[in-house]
Amino acid sequence: MTHAKHDFHHTASTGAYLKGYLLVIVAAVSYGLQPLFAFQAYADGATPLGLLLCRYIIAFTLLLAWLRWRNISLPAGKAFGQYLIIGVGYGCAALGYYTASQSTSVSLAVIVMFTFPAFITLYSMVVLKDPPRTSRILSMVMGLGGVILAAGSDIHGDLGGIGWALFAALSYGASIIYGSHNAVSKQPLADSCVIMLGGALIFGVAILGSTLLDTGIPVSLPSGSSSWLATVGLAGFATLLPAICFISGSPKPVPPMQQRSPRWNPWLPSALPC
Repeated sequence: MTHAKHDFHHTASTGAYLKGYLLVIVAAVSYGLQPLFAFQAYADGATPLGLLLCRYIIAFTLLLAWLRWRNISLPAGKAFGQYLIIGVGYGCAALGYYTASQSTSVSLAVIVMFTFPAFITLYSMVVLKDPPRTSRILSMVMGLGGVILAAGSDIHGDLGGIGWALFAALSYGASIIYGSHNAVSKQPLADSCVIMLGGALIFGVAILGSTLLDTGIPVSLPSGSSSWLATVGLAGFATLLPAICFISGSPKPVPPMQQRSPRWNPWLPSALPC
């Protein structure tokens, strides 16, 4: 009886683990659709800051309307603050990446941005006292090598751009670490809605600051039906869908005394551009 119960729990655990990985893979594929929609919006005159602001606002509005229709409440209190922080982290990562792309080659910005698994590994080793494992180091090296090969050889830029790319890497890595050790997802759709709000807040503040400080950074919203359709597609298929899949596929955090490395798998998201 005990053996049969153990087998049942083992099978259920394996099934949940496989489901989680499949959901994260769907998230990665969905994130890969970003250039398809973004290029169309840029072709019609939108700029990165304007497009990203609209992306998060539309995603937040669509998801909030759906939640209200289904009578699903947003997380409250501490949980709301936790997912808002995660959204701010993702927004900062996107802001850093796109700002870096203005003064460095896209190849260099991508390579530096996707060093974030190294920061996560370093955090695991120094703070969580998790000894490095060969499989993890190998995965990190292979992942970064794949990014370098995919990014190409057009590598140039200034220190300011490299700094922004490092800021993006640190922001993204910090979001993963914070989420894996603090946030417990009880309703992925509601949690994703708060994350979208956090991203929208970051770009709203960035545009306001750029305007007040007269930085000269162009800010243009999408214009024309094709541009807005592309923006809606970006918000729905390359923002909402991957966020929901990623949260749904992430394992629940363990108690602090049992925590080892961050459990939002840092290697699969390395295929996910911001």
